[in-house]
Amino acid sequence: MDARGVILARVGALFYTGWGLFHLHVAWDIMILGLPEGGLVQGRLFQLAAYMLTISLFVIGIAVRMNWRNDRLGYWLNLCVAGWADAVWVAVVVLPGYVGLMRGLVPPAVFVAGAVLTTFARCAVAATAAKKPSRGIDGLIGR
Repeated sequence: MDARGVILARVGALFYTGWGLFHLHVAWDIMILGLPEGGLVQGRLFQLAAYMLTISLFVIGIAVRMNWRNDRLGYWLNLCVAGWADAVWVAVVVLPGYVGLMRGLVPPAVFVAGAVLTTFARCAVAATAAKKPSRGIDGLIGR
């Protein structure tokens, strides 16, 4: 992989890490929101906080461990997991107007930046592989 691909992958990984850190804060806020509640409402808010914590830690872990190295599986994992989380956020919270459009679209914009940069990094791998003699299946999938 060329230097451009390395830089794109690492900057993309930093965007995914920032996305995850922001959502760790969101998980904390949801837990705090549930503290004064009781019963099922509290349980569901704590469940949502746990889901957000899990998604955040997953995205950070994949970014640091796999996206940083421009790994193909890591690319797809964070693209799908963070993308799905933000798609649900936009559909359920932003579009109905529970938060303003500008405030609601900032986290998805960070995701999009990470996704675009890691996509360009993966394309750099494919371009580099195309310039080299074929290495069988590994040449096709960009390893």
